[in-house]
Amino acid sequence: MGLLDFLKKQSADEKNVVPQSVHVQEEKLTVFAPATGRGVALADVPDPVFSGGVLGEGYGIWPDEGIIYAPVSGVISATTPTMHALGLTSKDGLEILIHVGVDTVEMRGDGFTSFVKQNEEVKAGQPLMSFDLKKIHAAKHPEVIIIAVTNTSELSGVTPVEPAEKIEAGAPILRVSEQTAGE
Repeated sequence: MGLLDFLKKQSADEKNVVPQSVHVQEEKLTVFAPATGRGVALADVPDPVFSGGVLGEGYGIWPDEGIIYAPVSGVISATTPTMHALGLTSKDGLEILIHVGVDTVEMRGDGFTSFVKQNEEVKAGQPLMSFDLKKIHAAKHPEVIIIAVTNTSELSGVTPVEPAEKIEAGAPILRVSEQTAGE
């Protein structure tokens, strides 16, 4: 094996390395930022289904890098063959959807790598997937990460924190009221 072959192999191996977890100071009924970037209100994401609240209350992040971390501790409840979205159920019963980009299903998984599988238990801050921001941009899709609490209607309240110009992965972004609807 020549030097160039060695460097190519090393570069390919580095792509399969799972990033380290981010520190999350867990709080009950709190959803944490799954990425570092610019926070935006859900109403301001460029997807009418999410911005209209059809899938529940949530938050948007225009990411600085292509890593998604678990926003809660719980179980991976849904995955997609295209790896652009996944669902989690928290230990508190929150059902959370993380969707990377708008219309990225059209990319058929190109540029996405999952580090988890369905029914796997995860801890808040654990890396869940990576994605290639340049490929999403080149495919002309908005790169915003959308986080939605899909069982919002079963809860007494989901309150987003104020969007921030800079939000760090692991920072609180959504707080859920203690009581469930109907109590």
